[in-house]
Amino acid sequence: MLRGAGAALALPWLDIMTPAVAAASTRKRPPIRLGVLYKGNGVHPPSWDISGTSETKFELSPLMQPLKSVRKDVLLLSNLDHAAGGWSHQSSAVAFLSSLSAKGRSLGGQQPISIDQFVADRVGQHTPMRSLEMTSDGIFLPAPITSYVSFAADGRELPRESDPQIIFDRMFRGIGTGNNRGRNRSVLDAVLSEAKDLRRKASAEDQTRLDRYFDSVRAVEQQLEQAGKPAPGRWQPTTPPKLDRPGVAEGFPARVKALLDMMVLAFWTDTTRVSTFMLANSSSRIVFDFLGIQEEHHYLSHFVRNAGTKYITHFNQITQWHLAQYAYLIGRLGEIPEADGRLLDNTVLMFGSGMKHGDYHSGRDLPIVMAGGQNAGIKTGRWLKYPDPQPYGNLLVSMAKAMGVEAKEFGSSTGALPGLDRTMNYDFGIKDDGSWVVREINGKLEVKGLLRPTTDLEKTNVYFVRLSNGADVKIDAPFKDLNRIRIDNYVGRVAKFTGAFLSTGGEKVMTNVDAIKPVTR
Repeated sequence: MLRGAGAALALPWLDIMTPAVAAASTRKRPPIRLGVLYKGNGVHPPSWDISGTSETKFELSPLMQPLKSVRKDVLLLSNLDHAAGGWSHQSSAVAFLSSLSAKGRSLGGQQPISIDQFVADRVGQHTPMRSLEMTSDGIFLPAPITSYVSFAADGRELPRESDPQIIFDRMFRGIGTGNNRGRNRSVLDAVLSEAKDLRRKASAEDQTRLDRYFDSVRAVEQQLEQAGKPAPGRWQPTTPPKLDRPGVAEGFPARVKALLDMMVLAFWTDTTRVSTFMLANSSSRIVFDFLGIQEEHHYLSHFVRNAGTKYITHFNQITQWHLAQYAYLIGRLGEIPEADGRLLDNTVLMFGSGMKHGDYHSGRDLPIVMAGGQNAGIKTGRWLKYPDPQPYGNLLVSMAKAMGVEAKEFGSSTGALPGLDRTMNYDFGIKDDGSWVVREINGKLEVKGLLRPTTDLEKTNVYFVRLSNGADVKIDAPFKDLNRIRIDNYVGRVAKFTGAFLSTGGEKVMTNVDAIKPVTR
């Protein structure tokens, strides 16, 4: 949408784009595409976490069952961390593609550039659309920044589109040439002239808004210019797509499917090589009533404070549904022939959330799945569990590298992420050296061992520390205490826990955790 004071022009209504399959191609090999699916509000970690003994010998967790049919095309990643400590809803959205914290909750701020836009700035000149941002959620007004994951180099959020018909029209209406292109230019010139007249009379704040409007108009002019001449790097589909305009989606699931189909079509026709899709905002209030669920998504994600088996079951149903959409997209890309392979082989496709534990909002061990990208150096059919925490920003650097873009020192990264292209043979086991014991010191309990979460869905705030003798010490502390110390950051790790305790029937139960000290290898 082009916006200005007193005027608004929708890009689809202008019909400015040429058909995405019209240009001849000089490329010998298909280009690499980058697709990202984001779900807000984290996951229920015990239901998400995978178990196994090696990269290829593992069992999909209950939440990941929708990926069973595409298992050979996915790469599951464990132990990717944001910066130490917890994350807010706004930071989990902004950091998802930037690996840096959000700056405020409002729009129009100077947010860090996201990796999709960093890549689009370098490959977008080869396609009619530099990038495509989609959503199936609205804007969360109390903190609107939670509704965006794509941010430009100037720090502004990229508008998202939720109507598949509008997206189709932007890509394929095909009257951006000849007389129609001249008509569109005249419309733009008239609007730009009107806006400039208004600017001379406007306040400083309105002038800023109008300057942004000018930038939008100039971007459309550049699109018109590109639409009139084939780009030398344009890829010609080896399998002709059928360009059927989507109908009006009847219901939420149908709209999501149509939007996923638009991403497929955009990649297939080389209309764009970069696309993001927000399945749910970082503070999503969607009610998934078509699943028989009547509670808001965000409410269900607070499964400790809103305890109950029913709520966790409903929250897990939503996560499974989101993964099913991801599996559908993988399947669609995988069934389209391209050159001597599949469209999926030339698409790096990521799914995930910017937080792990939905109630603690933890930034440790983010729930991330990769798919496709075999021709970009991604080796799938594996579970890659890093023995030591890896900076999440390193994954973003590697995604850019797969697109042929160098992104050194991007966000909070320290380099590229190892293992995406080759087997690492990491030892997935935790070594018990015999020192996992419990002691009483100065009226406090000190426990060293492996931290595990409860499997009781009615007691989600309970944790256990496994000792060398096979026994467990229970941690049953208040939510505020465990959230303050970010206990979820230590699940699956060996650490030393110190705090107050009670003895009941000979069993020592830690009732407050004062300190946690991780045990390094």
